[in-house]
Amino acid sequence: MKKKIYSCMDDYDPNSIFIEDALKQIKKISKKINSYEYVNLLNANNRIVYENIKSRIKVPNYDNSAMDGYALNIKDTKNNNVFTVVGTSLAGIPFKGKIKKNECVKIMTGAVIPYNCNIVIMKEETESDKKSIIITSKKIKIKQNIRFSGEDITPNKVIVKKNHIVNSSSMGLLASQGINKIKVFKNPVVSFFTSGDEVVAIDKKLPYGKVYDSNRYTLTGMLDKNNIKIIDLGHAKDNIKDIKNKFYEAIKKSDIVISTGGVSVGDADYIKEVVKTLGDINFWKVAVKPGRPLAFGKIKDTIFFGLPGNPVSVMVTFLLFVLPSINMLSGRNFEMLFKDAILQSDIRKRKGRAEFQRGLAQYDNGKIYVESVGEQGSGILSSMNKANCLIYLSVEQGSLKVNDSVKIIKFKDYI
Repeated sequence: MKKKIYSCMDDYDPNSIFIEDALKQIKKISKKINSYEYVNLLNANNRIVYENIKSRIKVPNYDNSAMDGYALNIKDTKNNNVFTVVGTSLAGIPFKGKIKKNECVKIMTGAVIPYNCNIVIMKEETESDKKSIIITSKKIKIKQNIRFSGEDITPNKVIVKKNHIVNSSSMGLLASQGINKIKVFKNPVVSFFTSGDEVVAIDKKLPYGKVYDSNRYTLTGMLDKNNIKIIDLGHAKDNIKDIKNKFYEAIKKSDIVISTGGVSVGDADYIKEVVKTLGDINFWKVAVKPGRPLAFGKIKDTIFFGLPGNPVSVMVTFLLFVLPSINMLSGRNFEMLFKDAILQSDIRKRKGRAEFQRGLAQYDNGKIYVESVGEQGSGILSSMNKANCLIYLSVEQGSLKVNDSVKIIKFKDYI
């Protein structure tokens, strides 16, 4: 494999690792949680099924009509097309009598097929005076317009397989079996805290030189979207004791702990120092913009992510690195879904590290067109609100022009 060579004009940092290498290390440590819990079916959406689920009953569990019309016995149609209406079968209120020769029952879609009836004539294929009908169709056959018991599902068959991600259709399928609780893999528990003496709670007055704790709410929203059990550890001051206490609390309760701030090269960045005393740091710089000062490691059995303090960097590094780890722990797909797009604005970039620029993507005639939302600073949170995707620019890529092909990641799929 040819070695990459970068010049002094590139954006290459020899102390950082490439995204692919970072993800390999994350994947190696992020092992699936092999334990389960029971959840109510109404709370099962997007959860992963722990074991095969078998059917309990037939679906449908009785012969029923596929149409509004008239139920009768086909043998009575021989040399005859006039029938006396002797009752009605409604969905949930079946006709309980027995028909005689040349009699029929008015029937609604989903209603039980009356005893001794073996065909349903569609309403549109008859003429009626309420007391009797005349069949106008010549094309009739036995079992026509009848849904038979068990034709969809028979008992004791696997209807939902292990590792299936529950969705609206599988919820409906399970409900049709009267199943109201299922076994699912446990989702990882994620705790997080923000750090920095410059950070102020949003219900407090904002002094000059301080910033509101937006990262706390950004992380909560992203974790909520992915059905993760969250432990909010609040805010840590810039001192080793306070930060240690947050980590001690986290490793007792969670599979992953996330911190924001305190992982760059400043004198007051204590997170890395504390983690080194409590566990291991695998890496703390990634060749990506925004989000270079990203720390990853492990404290006992708890995976650690130290995200940068800048709001945009928090969102981007969560999407690129934390979410794949969460997905691995819960048994979901680790890979990020990239889509091809055509660039609609020029982009300036230096080679040497990957970039994820905020973009606005639109569909037109089956193609995706994307443009930059403008200023790409890691502290410009408003740019994320304007954007609906990230434009991926690889390590080797330089500046790009309108109509160049790029890869994008849509936000709505993940955060």
